[in-house]
Amino acid sequence: MATHTHPDLTPAKPAILQRDNSLDIAKGFGILLVVLGHCLDGLVASGFFPSTLLWPTLAIYVIYLFHMPLFFLISGYLASGKHRPVRTTIARLVPTIVYPYFLWSIVEGLVLVYLSKYTTSKVQMSSLYHILWLPIVPYWFLYALFFCHLGYLAIRGLSLRVQMGIAAIAFTAPFFFFQPLLNAHLNIVLEIVRGFLYFILGVVTVKQVKRLRSWTAIAATALYFLFAVVIWRVHPGDVLLNMIAVPAATAGIFATLAWARLLASRGGSLANTLAFWGRYSMSIYVLHIFFTAGVRIALKRLAPRPGSVPSVAATVTEMVAATTLGILVPLGINWLVSRVRLDKWFGLQRMEPAAS
Repeated sequence: MATHTHPDLTPAKPAILQRDNSLDIAKGFGILLVVLGHCLDGLVASGFFPSTLLWPTLAIYVIYLFHMPLFFLISGYLASGKHRPVRTTIARLVPTIVYPYFLWSIVEGLVLVYLSKYTTSKVQMSSLYHILWLPIVPYWFLYALFFCHLGYLAIRGLSLRVQMGIAAIAFTAPFFFFQPLLNAHLNIVLEIVRGFLYFILGVVTVKQVKRLRSWTAIAATALYFLFAVVIWRVHPGDVLLNMIAVPAATAGIFATLAWARLLASRGGSLANTLAFWGRYSMSIYVLHIFFTAGVRIALKRLAPRPGSVPSVAATVTEMVAATTLGILVPLGINWLVSRVRLDKWFGLQRMEPAAS
């Protein structure tokens, strides 16, 4: 999601250290799932698929169960190797997380205000200040990631076991106040503590991640789908779902990291493509929502009659177009603003020349 001079959905890694290509591959696969997930989510919300059609909802569920925890864990993994002073760390977080959060939240908010003239959604200009505690989708991740970094700074001097215990307690405690938090529109608290759990899990499993092998990839993948099927069939309530989703998400994360290490060792076009997407995942993340939604609006003539199942051609066209443009157009914009050295102003990454 070059050197790690930007969080690209994860924090910066010092340029003097050798880059772990497997992490870029994992982030590339993760950002593909982010774009595809938002594409499917938008199609479901717009009524493109009839409510009786199961597979779109199931696909969204399988993706959402672990794709953002993956980025939190990689963030913690990378943060564990840094020993910068607190003030220096926070100073680095401002241009790489805080500024992009506010910039792109405001941009999307203004777009929503404009579009409210033509839709049933009534978003007022005065509501933009809500981003201080009510992030606009999808920028909640940046909001939560910032507080995860602050939390880690507060406890990084403690033993790994104590850090994991604190993260587990922080994760569990808010669920005793689940409904009051929802009533107060403070869902972000739940996202922060969930992200912090995976962030610290990334901190404490650095050695284990480096030892992942092909057998781990196969076993973790099988375990993930087993957990996913069980959770899907049980249909637990929101509080219980958040609790029992942890082992499923953990299995999905380690399966992804293990497959990524296998791909990195073999190389090839797939590994290189995913690694490239991973290096610039931050840029894809903050921009993709505009293009996935734009494709859906532009191709609305492909939408089936209400209640009918869309054709295979229409479904493939919608998904491929939205996902492809949701990745390639942000990369193109990133390249352009890097060429004119405006990447920092846009809260994007500096796109480096191709690695030798």
